[in-house]
Amino acid sequence: MATLETWVGFGSAMAGVGLLWSRMPEHVHEEARYIISSVVPMVMSYFNPYEQITVSEYGEERFRRNKMFDAVSTYLRSACLGSATKLKAKLGNNIGDDPLVILDENQEVVDCLDGARMWWRLYPKASKNTGSTIISMFPGDTDEPRCYRLVFHKRHRQLVLKTYLPGIIRRWRELTAKDRQRLLFTNHSKQGEISMWTSVPYNPPSTFDMLAMDHAKKVEIMDDLRAFQKGKEYHSKVGKAWKRGYLLYGPPGTGKTTMIGAMANFLDYDVYDLDLTSVKDNAELRKLFLDTTDKSIIVIEDIDAIEVELTTKRKGKKMDNGDEVDNNHVLVELSNKTDDKSKVTLSGLLSFVDGLWSACGSERVFVFTTNHVDRLDPALIRPGRMDKHIEMSYCRLDAFKVLAKSYLDITEHSLFGEIGRLLDETDTTPADVADNLMPRGKRNGEISRLIDEIDAPADVAGNHMLRCKRKRDADECLAGLVETLKKAKMESATPPMDTIEEEANKEEQT
Repeated sequence: MATLETWVGFGSAMAGVGLLWSRMPEHVHEEARYIISSVVPMVMSYFNPYEQITVSEYGEERFRRNKMFDAVSTYLRSACLGSATKLKAKLGNNIGDDPLVILDENQEVVDCLDGARMWWRLYPKASKNTGSTIISMFPGDTDEPRCYRLVFHKRHRQLVLKTYLPGIIRRWRELTAKDRQRLLFTNHSKQGEISMWTSVPYNPPSTFDMLAMDHAKKVEIMDDLRAFQKGKEYHSKVGKAWKRGYLLYGPPGTGKTTMIGAMANFLDYDVYDLDLTSVKDNAELRKLFLDTTDKSIIVIEDIDAIEVELTTKRKGKKMDNGDEVDNNHVLVELSNKTDDKSKVTLSGLLSFVDGLWSACGSERVFVFTTNHVDRLDPALIRPGRMDKHIEMSYCRLDAFKVLAKSYLDITEHSLFGEIGRLLDETDTTPADVADNLMPRGKRNGEISRLIDEIDAPADVAGNHMLRCKRKRDADECLAGLVETLKKAKMESATPPMDTIEEEANKEEQT
């Protein structure tokens, strides 16, 4: 009975409070709400013994990927995968790779250190349903990025901050160095979204030993790369960003792309192949640059095909619509598949290579390639931006010997002298020479059939037949190359028919 009376009294009191609340002015309601909203979290945190740390995939400005997110992903994959029940698996690009198994979203795992328990959970990307208008400098940026959330008891706060998290970073660096896989990155964008890097494993077969060019020039380039790699203190001393620019120029087929692969192998750097036609503006270009890692080669191939707009739309020259273009804000308009146009300015590109933003990172190599160096804007290729200009020229005798060693496994031949003379008299690219040196395929059973026809052990006969076959291939390939070079020499000596007709017309007019 007493209990019933107590509840009746409590109900009457609550009714009185409700009536009193309804009689109060509106500003009192607002003040009360403010006090409650401020006090409740403090009270909850006082009674809640746990704290949490959030590791987002991107920074607050969405400008740069958070490396701590990658460190946590790698660490959890190595330390806590066995206790997880929800996993994701994907296969790498190489056929022999094992499947990569990682934590699925919303999967919680537990880790321990010195008896302290830590709970990790990967939260998926979430929409910003705030009910307000979102203004973003990047189109399509309307989602909160993925994040890891770490929960631990508050008495373990110092252990987590001073020991556990630094240990995760050390373990990440160890695993990264152990499982080092060189990557090739390229940028791509979907309609309405910002351009982002995607990567594939990159194991270029080319090395400087295989590069068809003058030996002294190769040694010079390798020495320059080696000096750059060891030049951290020097660049800091002179107050320059730790970077180096290389301009590779020459006709198509002279080995510019092969040179980039050789550089990547020599330095053991990742390669970022930047496609400017997929970049919408300078802000997006800066974001891509900030997402590159240290110890990387950033490549823009065939820059002359893009720079043609830069070299024609300078101050004092008219655009198609008659407007004059300012010298410091030359606009590159590059059509893409969606008929949108990239609005990357020359100043934005220069800032990317050698401006304020180039200091955001270290140990980076910039490589531009071009078939027509005379078409490039002088501001882009001056020393300090493109520090070393490397001419990739036509094939001469030294370069030919490198190709002969690689393709035919020979260092001397009776035809080398004639081939060297013909190469000096013609402009033949290493790609054309390599095509002539590639042995044509034989029937798979040819060697086995010939071994059966002679009376000798299989291994002795096989080695003998392979040597004979290699010599026959070399003779055929070199003889074919001589004929190709002779034909090219005759064609270069004979003027084209249109040139002959033009000269005849001039003579008739005179």
